[in-house]
Amino acid sequence: MLTSSQLAIAISAVLACAVAVGWLLHWLWGRVINPRRSEDEQLAEMATRLHTIDQARDQAEEARLSAEAEFSKKERELKAEIDAMRARLEGAVDGREAELSSQLREAKVDAETAMTGLGNARRRISELEAEIEELQEQGGAKTPQ
Repeated sequence: MLTSSQLAIAISAVLACAVAVGWLLHWLWGRVINPRRSEDEQLAEMATRLHTIDQARDQAEEARLSAEAEFSKKERELKAEIDAMRARLEGAVDGREAELSSQLREAKVDAETAMTGLGNARRRISELEAEIEELQEQGGAKTPQ
């Protein structure tokens, strides 16, 4: 039979061989499943990826330019709308201002006419008062008191 040290050596040898065979099988499996690609294949894949990325970048650039153009168009439309509104408001203000100026002139003319009429009425009243006083004086001279 085997001594304990021979048994330990045998078990150690069997385990070492099992580890070596396991590592060798793992390495072979990796080579079969994932064979090394050549540099040409790697370059072709990198070129394909780069081309895809360039296309995506170009599409993003086109989308940015399209968005900028749309923004500029909308900005021009809004500016035109604001200018039109401003012109309408200025026209309305100018029209209202002209209307108020006309009404003010009419009111001034009416006031001047009323003042002239009032002045004429006061003069006429003064004349009538003078005539009344004169008549009273003449009547007072005729009637004895």
